[in-house]
Amino acid sequence: MHPVVPPKPFKLFQALAITVWAVAGMVVCSADVAARENLLELSTRSQVTAEGKVTLFLTLTNHSREPLFHLHPMFHFHHTRSPMPMIPRLGPGESLTLENKKHPPVRRVGSYPVVAMVQYRESEKAAPARTSLHTDSFYFEQPRVSKIEGKIGAEVEEGASRVKILLKNPSPSFKNVRMTLLLPPGLVADRFQGMKGFTLLGGEEKYFEVPVHQVGGRKGGVYPIHLLVEYGEMLNHYSGEITGEINFGPVFGQGAFWPQMLVFLFLAVTLFLALQKRFAPLKFR
Repeated sequence: MHPVVPPKPFKLFQALAITVWAVAGMVVCSADVAARENLLELSTRSQVTAEGKVTLFLTLTNHSREPLFHLHPMFHFHHTRSPMPMIPRLGPGESLTLENKKHPPVRRVGSYPVVAMVQYRESEKAAPARTSLHTDSFYFEQPRVSKIEGKIGAEVEEGASRVKILLKNPSPSFKNVRMTLLLPPGLVADRFQGMKGFTLLGGEEKYFEVPVHQVGGRKGGVYPIHLLVEYGEMLNHYSGEITGEINFGPVFGQGAFWPQMLVFLFLAVTLFLALQKRFAPLKFR
């Protein structure tokens, strides 16, 4: 009987090295894609005087390696929008803070939502516009968090979707709820424009669906959804946020998708070849 020949250490080491290289490539590629999806970071802070006058600060930070152009910042609060001066250019790694004093004075004690949205372009020429969205809140005297609970889901069809919203009032008292549905550019809600309101009785649940469709040639991707919930009670104001997402599938046809797919494919082939060599039929001398 002839002895079994063990696998050659060099071959095994070579297969492991290739696998590690593929995994590293996948991580780098994914990180690069994530960075491209978050080129512009937004953050907000607020100052509220004892008289209820509100000052909002919006900080824009360019995380990309290239400058961004034609930045159009805007605040959304309550029933109004407050556009801010256009920024022609924001260099790589550069940050800029803007001040806004146009928020209506607040009278009721409690929390108030704030939405900042900035549209920008990656090229000074006719490049497609991108948008960064940031939600936050501030409070007057003391914070008051909404007691309304809820969930957001979505059922995706070809080119369209139904956003499913479930709200519940766990408290014994009724709430006159006002809602604002925030969708990123590329999605449009057919029957939910602006702010909607209705009454939730104590312990009541309310379920409804909102048709949403894609516009502007967007073919796929995961889209975040924000539902802002507000209501007043006595001399207090409450606010909360319910988040979800719609997944329209892989972003076929966009450059960010294919590098990841190629890396995954290469990794799969590499692992297959390494396992095939490792568990190949034993050879005898």
